[in-house]
Amino acid sequence: MRKGFTLVEMLAVIMVLPFVLLVISGLFRTIIRDIPESYSIAQENTTLLDMLEQLRQDTDRAEGLPESFEDHTANDSMILIALETGVISYQLKDGQVIRRNLTDARRSEAQEPRVWSLPHTKVVWRVWARDGKRHAVETSAHIEQFVRGQWKEKMANSHLYFAGSFGKALAQE
Repeated sequence: MRKGFTLVEMLAVIMVLPFVLLVISGLFRTIIRDIPESYSIAQENTTLLDMLEQLRQDTDRAEGLPESFEDHTANDSMILIALETGVISYQLKDGQVIRRNLTDARRSEAQEPRVWSLPHTKVVWRVWARDGKRHAVETSAHIEQFVRGQWKEKMANSHLYFAGSFGKALAQE
């Protein structure tokens, strides 16, 4: 019986070991990079869904979707929702969606605006009008991620919310 390894056995191990380490390092690199990115996308999607749910609730209670209120005008970056208690604005600004109660801003007990941070999310909304009355808000959103030199759209979705009783009457037609 001999002790130790032959030269051929040692050379075989030395030749195979780099390939095994290369495969394992690629696996670890993928795990270390992709898991945090996937986690942040999931967190941002949860935040986006929370914002969309609040927008849906406000739109369901809406009495209308005015084109302007005081010094605020609805446009691509702002929508206005008239509620029984006042006017709410949603504004897209610097990777955030900001919800403000514009009526309370004039009072001393003004609420703090609600802010959803969505730095990698593209949100587009469009107000639909029929017979001169604005009745629905269509919201499209997706999370943008830079993967292997290309921008990818993740978790794309589109929602349509009808405003109050006017919108519900249109939905039944």
